[in-house]
Amino acid sequence: MGFTKYEIRRGDTLESIAESNKLTVGEVIDFHNLHCGTTNFIIGNKLPIHLQYLFLEEKSDEEKEKALADAEAREYEQKVRYRCEQFNTTKLEDRISFHCNTKKEYTVERNLLEGRAKIKLKEYLYKINPENLSLAIEAVKELEFDKENVILDLNKDNTIKEVANFSEIKEKWEQFKPKLASSEFYRQVEKINSKAAEDIIKGGGLEFESEANLRKTYDKSLLYHVLFNDYDAHKKRKKNDVLKFISQIFVNIPVELELQHSIIKEDDYFVEYRTVGTLLKDKIDHSVLEDQYNKFYKPIIEYGFTEYNYDYRIRRMVDKKTGVIVNASALMKEEVKNNYQFITQFDLKQIEY
Repeated sequence: MGFTKYEIRRGDTLESIAESNKLTVGEVIDFHNLHCGTTNFIIGNKLPIHLQYLFLEEKSDEEKEKALADAEAREYEQKVRYRCEQFNTTKLEDRISFHCNTKKEYTVERNLLEGRAKIKLKEYLYKINPENLSLAIEAVKELEFDKENVILDLNKDNTIKEVANFSEIKEKWEQFKPKLASSEFYRQVEKINSKAAEDIIKGGGLEFESEANLRKTYDKSLLYHVLFNDYDAHKKRKKNDVLKFISQIFVNIPVELELQHSIIKEDDYFVEYRTVGTLLKDKIDHSVLEDQYNKFYKPIIEYGFTEYNYDYRIRRMVDKKTGVIVNASALMKEEVKNNYQFITQFDLKQIEY
């Protein structure tokens, strides 16, 4: 059995090294530990900081392909394909001022024993009105495929613990930045406001600056929010969970929703869960909301500030035997009553893998 001595480079992870050599992470760790000597052991699923070289098993291309396919079949024993459709609508009074329809298809693979999930975006379609806003989507569409080729480590309660291949995704962002800077969207923004153009790159940099920041991106995305959340209504809870996020209507206003999980119906095969969020209004300074409303919205709408509210509802249908969500729907509606609404509707369905 032959081996190669691989020099570890900046940005390498066990996942990226294994993938580029058509090996599994388990194979990389086991073979290296067998041949490296006692001082350079790999413990866990991370590359030790001090490690400079990896010992990798040499295999023919045919052997690598077969071993990788067999190992991945064992490692990710649960495989699901989903189609998702999302409608984002903005209304001024009852008039639609913005509408975007997004369709995405994903594969979701899970290692149930290790609590790991691999998600890959396969298709991405959209329609947007006003149409000129499509330039912004096209400018970052390629990055969406990079960002949504992700491996997640999960907590025992099914929430996201860590982005396992963060270094690899961050490196793809670094490679993508020049493409974004040369896009038609970036050039148009730069002509109008050079600082705003710079902020586009800086904003992306913040998202990929740390694993924690990127994890927040997935937490906000509805596919991940629906799939990787603690929604089991059978569980006894000492107190209701509170969901915290930032308003989409107002600037830097934190919003808190108290979540309640219930069972809509259940039989021998499926259970349908419902999660409803109640706005904690006492956590919000409504005078600040009114000040912002008067500054940004009243000149357009003319009517005065009324009442702020947030409607949050998610329904999930789960296969009891596998634990797989077979379909789901979500509604989020943030509004200043009768005046301004930001509505998100999301539907997910399992399709044949």
